[in-house]
Amino acid sequence: MTLLFIVGEGQTEEAFVKSVLAPVLRLSNIIAKPLLIETSRGHRGGGLSLDRTRRAVRNVLLEHKDAYVSTMFDLYALDKSFAGVNESVGMAPPNRASHIERLLHADIVARVGCRPERFIAHVQPHEFESLLFSDIGKLCDAEPEWDKHRAALAKVRAEVTNPECINDSPQTAPSKRLEILRPRYRKTTHGPASAIRITLDKIREQCPHFRQWFERLLQIGAQPLAVRIPESIS
Repeated sequence: MTLLFIVGEGQTEEAFVKSVLAPVLRLSNIIAKPLLIETSRGHRGGGLSLDRTRRAVRNVLLEHKDAYVSTMFDLYALDKSFAGVNESVGMAPPNRASHIERLLHADIVARVGCRPERFIAHVQPHEFESLLFSDIGKLCDAEPEWDKHRAALAKVRAEVTNPECINDSPQTAPSKRLEILRPRYRKTTHGPASAIRITLDKIREQCPHFRQWFERLLQIGAQPLAVRIPESIS
């Protein structure tokens, strides 16, 4: 079995990895474990920055010599300490995410000293809630009262090529679109539960950038690191 740690921003990503990604990855001999970045003594999640990401990834790679590490960060409001965040403004969402991913991968490999294949950067355009727009019907099934918002949310989805293209401004980011819902959308409970109902297959079908990342994760099950040459992590 191949060990994979997925570094996330908070409890929503943690639950998503455990309940949605891990069961499917296990079928490819991959044990996926969520990892929240420690922001202060005894506290994890939130306060994402490049320095904290570097430390978290380095610590995992040092402790687990045969493990892989990936990230699941939101493009929306990504901290400006990450290279490429400012210069990529105006790019198409998938291109912007890919640009930041390339820079993050290069930074981690150079500073941590790991083999390139051990770190897989992923930045989700625009944020976790984009994935939930993969199936508006399943999303609105979360609460009986949400049914009256089905048409409005379906219109948002119909206006873009795919859910990952829903705007990322403070007023129109995917999570902001869900603020019309009553009872209100609760990220840590409604988010993962809705993703389960929508299914990973549907998310992969509707969200091409997410699909590319997940397909890359599936490949590592056939790449055991134990047989590769030693590395030196400083």
